[in-house]
Amino acid sequence: MSGQHTFSSGTVSMISVLFVDDNTDLFGQIRLFLEKTGDIRIDNARSIKQAIEKMKGRSYDVILSYEQIPEVNGIEFVSDMNGIEFLKYLKSTGNTTPVILLCRRGSQKIAVQEVMIGSEISIPKNGDVRPNLPELVTLIKQTMLRRKAEREVKMQNDQLASILSATPLGIFQVRNEVITWANPQFAGMLGYEESYPVGKEMCSFFKAPEDFERVCHELRITKTSRGFGMAECSLVKKDNTSLVCQLQVQAVDPRDIGKGGTFVVTDVSEKRKIADALKESEARYREVLQNTQSIIIRMDTQGTITFFNRFALDFFDYTADEVIGKNVVGTIVAERGRSGHDLTMMANDLGFNAEGYAVNVNENVRRNGDRVWIAWINKAIRDEQGHIIEILCIGNDITDRKRTGEVRISTDTWKDIVVADTDVKEEVFDAVFHISTEISIEGREGKSVGTTFLIGDADNVMAKSRQISLNAFEGQKPESRMITNQDIKENIKEFAQLDGAFVIDGTGYIRAQSRYITVDTSNVTLPKGMGTRHNSVAAMTQVTTAVGIVVSQSGGGITIFKNGLILKKITL
Repeated sequence: MSGQHTFSSGTVSMISVLFVDDNTDLFGQIRLFLEKTGDIRIDNARSIKQAIEKMKGRSYDVILSYEQIPEVNGIEFVSDMNGIEFLKYLKSTGNTTPVILLCRRGSQKIAVQEVMIGSEISIPKNGDVRPNLPELVTLIKQTMLRRKAEREVKMQNDQLASILSATPLGIFQVRNEVITWANPQFAGMLGYEESYPVGKEMCSFFKAPEDFERVCHELRITKTSRGFGMAECSLVKKDNTSLVCQLQVQAVDPRDIGKGGTFVVTDVSEKRKIADALKESEARYREVLQNTQSIIIRMDTQGTITFFNRFALDFFDYTADEVIGKNVVGTIVAERGRSGHDLTMMANDLGFNAEGYAVNVNENVRRNGDRVWIAWINKAIRDEQGHIIEILCIGNDITDRKRTGEVRISTDTWKDIVVADTDVKEEVFDAVFHISTEISIEGREGKSVGTTFLIGDADNVMAKSRQISLNAFEGQKPESRMITNQDIKENIKEFAQLDGAFVIDGTGYIRAQSRYITVDTSNVTLPKGMGTRHNSVAAMTQVTTAVGIVVSQSGGGITIFKNGLILKKITL
């Protein structure tokens, strides 16, 4: 197929040549020789007119044609078109096929002329011309090779032009501080016509000479990963406004930017606006944080405090200098909690849901040693790779100060959410919850105790569980089976050491203890570290309207379940 050639060691296979014959013996010898080379495929035309017709149906690598029809017996024949006219015709139609003309020079020789570059060889007009024809073959091949190289260069230039016209980046070249070339985007960025920047001094697009000097200095010292100079600057637009942009340069001499190079301009004005708006937003955000009536703290993953809002400083009775840069352990978290737990549990709890939030209730300590209960919402702050780099903690004091001499967790602000859409009375939930906190903190006889309470929807809970040991409450008086009866609190704590769950109805009546939950747990998804007890209770609250409370023996924490989900986690 024409135009597809294989090059090996400088040779070309099957060059297609349109041979415009003048029907003389000389042209016949030339045509015959070329056909026998094996590298050239000849398509013969008896006249230029016929050649033009042939070219309508296909293309050729080279055209070999006569310049003028020769005289025969002193008679000059007039052709339809001579070689020069043929060349003009090809040019007018946009045909760039290279042409070699065979021109008669007097009576003794033929000049073979490649008209594109003026190459010429001589062939005797009479006698054996074959010794001279290899030179013609070489000329044809060189012509073809040059045409291929020109096509490749044109294609590369077209591709480059296409890229430069499609890119949103401004690109220009500089020599001795004068712009010698610029793509349309650069001119458009500044509001000028396409040709305007060419010939202008680069410094003319800066507000002042010192601005230009500053940018040149920065381009010398600031490098990208690929070694290009980089600087952020403002260029003056046609309307005298500024274009905030980033410049990168591949300099001719990195020590002297003014000598020239290729510059790439990226419009970062929108990015700058966003950054400025973000700074303003952050300022307003910090103002809100400082004045809100919640405790707001930021710390790194090691517990080092990086931010304490004004309310937090007042609540814990510290100054900013006394807490910023300090660890939360030893400031607002006791060195060792009453039950031996520290900050690690809070860090491990991060990620309870897809947004990275965790809800915890922690016992914290003020500067004067007073213990307080804080309900924390902890938000993981991640870097671009998704790694946790900081923790944002928003806390509210839920310490119950109504009871003299005893500090307890207040449920006033959240128990309504727990008992909503259940048959559980608020005072019943309060009673079970506070017994749970005492079991978690005190244990039994110096040992940690883990237990489970299922409150509400008692008929369904009993149907989905079975007794695994004697029900100690069976046959007891009703008042001795009410969880709100303070006199049976110690009995509850004693029975909590046994395996199984307490089942309590919505009125506070204890149906049983030591119940084994038989519900399928395969649909439960809980954070790592939670065991069989947590999974069973979560599953039971999925299939009933009961509220579940689990006291963890290993961690001492309390987890409240509803609808198969963790509603609240309290770290004691």
